[in-house]
Amino acid sequence: MYRDRAELNPHIVLIACAALLSANAQSAAGVDEVIVECDPEAVDCDENEARFDEVLDEVDIDVQGSLDDVEDRRGVSVDGDTRLGYIFAGEDFQDVVIGESDLLRARWRLRSTWGLSEGLRARARIAGICSTKDCSPEFILQPEIPTSASIKDGQITIDSMFLQWFRSDRFDIAVGRMETKLVARGGVFSKSLDRNDSNNLRVNWTDGLHSTYKAKNGWDSHLIVQYNDEDGPSNVRRFPLDFASSKSRLSYFLAFENLEPRRRMIQRGFDISYLPASLIVDETGGRRLDDYLAFVARGALRWPVRTEGWRLRVSSELGYAPTTQTKQTAGIAGDGDTDGLAWNITASIMEFVPSHSIGINYARTEAGWLLSPQYADNEELFEVRYMWRPTDRLTLDVRGRWRNELRQRLVEDSQRDRFDFYARFTWMFTIKEY
Repeated sequence: MYRDRAELNPHIVLIACAALLSANAQSAAGVDEVIVECDPEAVDCDENEARFDEVLDEVDIDVQGSLDDVEDRRGVSVDGDTRLGYIFAGEDFQDVVIGESDLLRARWRLRSTWGLSEGLRARARIAGICSTKDCSPEFILQPEIPTSASIKDGQITIDSMFLQWFRSDRFDIAVGRMETKLVARGGVFSKSLDRNDSNNLRVNWTDGLHSTYKAKNGWDSHLIVQYNDEDGPSNVRRFPLDFASSKSRLSYFLAFENLEPRRRMIQRGFDISYLPASLIVDETGGRRLDDYLAFVARGALRWPVRTEGWRLRVSSELGYAPTTQTKQTAGIAGDGDTDGLAWNITASIMEFVPSHSIGINYARTEAGWLLSPQYADNEELFEVRYMWRPTDRLTLDVRGRWRNELRQRLVEDSQRDRFDFYARFTWMFTIKEY
């Protein structure tokens, strides 16, 4: 059902006030400065004390558009990105049925950021998808995404429109429609078990509130309060998650992340997702609902400690959902409840020759894990990816992926492909900045 506006629950205002009070209390209490010791393996200790940021990293592009990618708060800028991908995926590609053996798809995004004052900025972005299947333009503006993962081919929408207020250099709060991401910093991979809006060639979003507090010890805390429309979610939420109940209008996400390097460790993080009254536990004998709770821990390592020459980047995530649906509801064979465990591991060799990198990714997500935009439930995945990045604004990715079901389905789909392939080109550009 299409709507002409994106809705926000008024309870968000109360939560925003609580977040502001919390920030004032933290500022009053103060936080002791933590001194990061110089890494003895680094040639230049001063350089190693700063945040470790490799030049060649897909994350730089995939977080473009999220809250953390722009630090400047003054002036006006107009920029964007475009992605063109050739996809071979048979009957399905990342939960979007395309009905073709191959497809050429493009995603474009154009955004404008206004620094209204030192403590306030606004952002708006328009995005669209075009493909050889459908490129007839259709503008939509609604709180839910039309498919299970993205807007449809040919559709155009406003996927970002928010105000962000900076209480200080350490605390800010954004309200409106935005892109939210918490990903593992995996070199050629930026994977997530729970939150990664608009990944790959998709367009989706988060309606709600996002507050961030940056402690002096390097830990950043994130609180996201998300509005869920009764007609469906605005980002990837897998069946049997359902938002028909009035109690499921707001869901909550709390994350703690540290990106300051500690020798070989370059990322540590922990997330909690809470979706009240949104899980259909059992469809037999009535529709029984329960809260869905999920925990994720993630980390990333690099070796050796340098920014030039070849480097090895390894990342991993571990997720667990204690309350899950029955196997019958999930459509898999057996009795009892499904398993809620999920995990992945990636390994990337960065710049094995200048500007060229390659990586592998292995993941297992049980049928009870329902939050990942990149890993389907009840699936084992193996992926190989090559990346060429001649400049900071140009990237070419080539991927091959194999997928198998972990548990036997009650109804087998013999037409479903187990292998898919894409070649994807990404270009980031700036039109105006002053």
